[in-house]
Amino acid sequence: MAQDIKLRLAGIAFMVGGAALGWFFVLGPLRDAQAGAAEISYSTKIFILVPFCLVFGLAFLLFGERFEYRNAERKNFTMAGWIAFAIAAALSAGGWWWFEQQFTALGYV
Repeated sequence: MAQDIKLRLAGIAFMVGGAALGWFFVLGPLRDAQAGAAEISYSTKIFILVPFCLVFGLAFLLFGERFEYRNAERKNFTMAGWIAFAIAAALSAGGWWWFEQQFTALGYV
């Protein structure tokens, strides 16, 4: 029971961390671009990190110990892990595409 609560709290921490990273490192540069800044810098790694934090955090929050995303003996993902990975990867690609479209619309190359 204690392990389940720890995993759910870790899920909340992942979600809060992912939201904070997204706020500062995705929406921050976008706000700067909308304000007309001459030069914008950002890391493309954030588009991978934020969705993975949010997806796996939500899974841990909702399912706790029941979210068996990996097989410890074989050291690989289970079907649930691959589904979560695929959702996070799709969100990463979609977020990157959206971000690039916003920058293009604002005239940045």
